Amino acid sequence: MEHISPLGETEQQIVLLLQEDGRMATSEMARRIGVSEPTVRRKLSHLLESGTVHIRAVSNPVALGFEASAIIGVDVMRDHINHVAEVLKQFSFVESVAVTTGPYDLMFQACFKNLRELYDFILVELASVEGIEDSHSFMILKHEKYGGPVGVAKRSGGPNIEPADNVGDD
Repeated sequence: MEHISPLGETEQQIVLLLQEDGRMATSEMARRIGVSEPTVRRKLSHLLESGTVHIRAVSNPVALGFEASAIIGVDVMRDHINHVAEVLKQFSFVESVAVTTGPYDLMFQACFKNLRELYDFILVELASVEGIEDSHSFMILKHEKYGGPVGVAKRSGGPNIEPADNVGDD
């Protein structure tokens, strides 16, 4: 498992502010944190280059025309777990893939244009992946919270900067 050094207080504050507004200017971050702008630029650059932070837009799948979202648990032959995870990561409509404990070896979340696309994926694409023994699909009826782990930086002992109330709302 990859080891990443714990974030310092300034880095945690930068992450929280970016979760509030991914387009926030470094000058505004510096003002709100109470450090110089060059410090924010340097630390932000390191966060991006190290892969600790990725800045991206979080979209509402329904607004983009995806009518069927699902969480799918997969039973996999033990020696094929990494292979199956790599195959799943290649599908553009798969949002996340995780190796898990519990009843499923892998779980992933995906968005489909419609039920037919979901059906074809499960019964054709997924069925043809070597190492998969079975799958279990859970249709998502409504997202109550969506957008990733907002606030994780604060849980690691970070400062008390609250992200915006509407982050991740559908």
